[in-house]
Amino acid sequence: MHVTCPTCSESFPIVAGFLEPDGKRFGMLLAGMDPVLGRAVVEYLALFTPGKQKLRLVRAVKLVTLLDALVREGTVCRDERGGVRRPATPVQWAAGIEQMLEQRGKLTLPLANHHYLRAIVFGIADQAGAAAEQARETAARSGRRAVGPSPPTAAADPLTEQLAYLDKMHDYGKLTDAEWDAERAKAFAKYGKAPA
Repeated sequence: MHVTCPTCSESFPIVAGFLEPDGKRFGMLLAGMDPVLGRAVVEYLALFTPGKQKLRLVRAVKLVTLLDALVREGTVCRDERGGVRRPATPVQWAAGIEQMLEQRGKLTLPLANHHYLRAIVFGIADQAGAAAEQARETAARSGRRAVGPSPPTAAADPLTEQLAYLDKMHDYGKLTDAEWDAERAKAFAKYGKAPA
């Protein structure tokens, strides 16, 4: 089966995109994301494409892997040196990407990293938290329960999420047994817990 590229209108066999290991990794990364975020990420990658060149698949995989790790943390930090973190959902990350795509003309392209996106998502998460806090305070002053969405909560234990992610990648065949063991050991070391 052949498909037509929506960007360049070239026709190619659909399986060709997934024959390379990087193509498989790219597909698995997108499949593991929230659908709203996955669609946004595909468009977001255009912001990393050099002028008159095409984005290499290996670079796309690296960018999506880094972004996926940021989203899976369940929190966002404007600047890692500051250390202030806010709970952030995949939908908020998608909203941040949409904001960047809307202001594409004002950005210095190609982007080199996800720092600007992190700052935007931090702002979105901060506003959501402030709005929820204000609603709770208003409700408390009036003596009634707050109506509306609850404030975003932090994700479950990051170690548990990381181990679940590694298990999924191992099940899909993305990680060998040795790689899976090594990555699990790194996760336990990172979060300061002993393997069960």
